[in-house]
This record gives sequence, structure tokens and C-alpha cells, in this order.
Amino acid sequence: MHRLPGGLLERGVRLRFDIHRDLNLVLADKVQVQQVVLNLMRNAAEAMEHSERRDLTVATHRTENGAADEIQVADTGAGIAPEIALRLFQPFNTSKATGMGIGLSVCREIVEAHGGRISATANQPTGTVFTVTLPTVARDA
Repeated sequence: MHRLPGGLLERGVRLRFDIHRDLNLVLADKVQVQQVVLNLMRNAAEAMEHSERRDLTVATHRTENGAADEIQVADTGAGIAPEIALRLFQPFNTSKATGMGIGLSVCREIVEAHGGRISATANQPTGTVFTVTLPTVARDA
């Protein structure tokens, strides 16, 4: 049996992928970008630990102008407390009892090193959506 990242199955998380195949090309280190997505998924699973609904969606799509592709990781957890949100991507900022609070700052560094950006917004009705935006390149590049 294939093990899902971050103990998702053991935590009772329902995982859904919505991957669009018509994305533009992105020049990126796939291992680093994969680590960003896995960290976001792991964080989402932890955020939903006390939630009745534990839905995690990983989606990809183009931005409206086609200049970038996006990866979104959305959960149905409690959301991000306002006092944490202000420093969300800074090192040593955490709301967890354990952990060092460097995961999201490392994610930000990886994404920005690829010319992209990472953000977090509220998911409706509950939870958080993390969006990683990476610039695209021409197909002949």
C-alpha cells in the first residue's frame, strides 16, 4: 500500500487532486517544489487534526494572464490566527506545540528563488488556502 505524505490516511484526511494538464512550462527544481507542496500538505493535515471535516485539496491551474502557474493546497482546518498570519512566512514563527517554525520560511525561500511567490488566504467556510505562484517560460526556452 502506498503511504500518503504526512500520515494523511492515519489522520483521516480525504485527499483530492485537481491537476490541470494544460499548464505552461515552469523552470523549477522539481524536488524543491515537491518539498514545498509536501510541507504544505503536512501542515494542512496537522491544522485539521481537531476538525470534523478533514478535506485536503491540491490543485494546479494557470493564472488569468498565463504568465504563471499556480499550485494550491486547501484545507478545512481552523484557519490561521491573526497574530500568526502577520508573521506567517518568517522563521521561528509557529503556533504548534512542537516544531521549530521554519517550514514555511523555507518554503518561501524556495518559491522566491524560483521567481515565484507564496501566499495564504482564508478558505470558505473554514481553513486555509496556500497558493504557490511560479512564473512560466516560453515553450522554446
